[in-house]
Amino acid sequence: MTRFAPSLPVLVLALLTLPALPSALAQTTPAAPAPVTAPGATPAGQKVIEAITVTSDKGYSIKVPSGWTPLKNAPNVDVAFVNEVVGALRPTVTVQVRDTPPELKVTLADIRDLYASQMPKDVPNLKMLGEKTIRISGQNAILWSYSGDGDGGKVRWTQVLTIKNNRLYTATLITPTNTPQELLDSGRAIIDSFTLTAK
Repeated sequence: MTRFAPSLPVLVLALLTLPALPSALAQTTPAAPAPVTAPGATPAGQKVIEAITVTSDKGYSIKVPSGWTPLKNAPNVDVAFVNEVVGALRPTVTVQVRDTPPELKVTLADIRDLYASQMPKDVPNLKMLGEKTIRISGQNAILWSYSGDGDGGKVRWTQVLTIKNNRLYTATLITPTNTPQELLDSGRAIIDSFTLTAK
């Protein structure tokens, strides 16, 4: 994808959207002290869901398979789900929705370049593993895969960014190193199920 020099609207947008990356990084930290959980066990006070489809009034839906637990009151995200602890961390899926001012006419290329320039500052030992343009519900989207140091260990992010009607959607899967393949596949299935429902 072509890189663009930041314009004034993009710099103004930077002030509005920069918290998006740190919130994804912060999700690598368990919401509470991370108890070591036996496989299949549920941490106290959390409910493991059966497979559901989450449809948000903010214009998207995702399918979440059984075994993922809703994380209530997660900061800066619309929804969050976690799975059992791997090492010191928990695999996490988040969806963040941010409105952008219509007068800025923000494009996906603007968002991509802004986030790409910010990631090395926010993710220690960042290593880009892949980037491609995909389609989600007829809209162009960016699919990123990258790794780096999270709070508590090495982490891999799989992230989808798309924009529709001046609304930026970011769906993120965060997995610690040594996450079992079955759990990686389950998390990736959630990201792959992300669709836009807004007209």
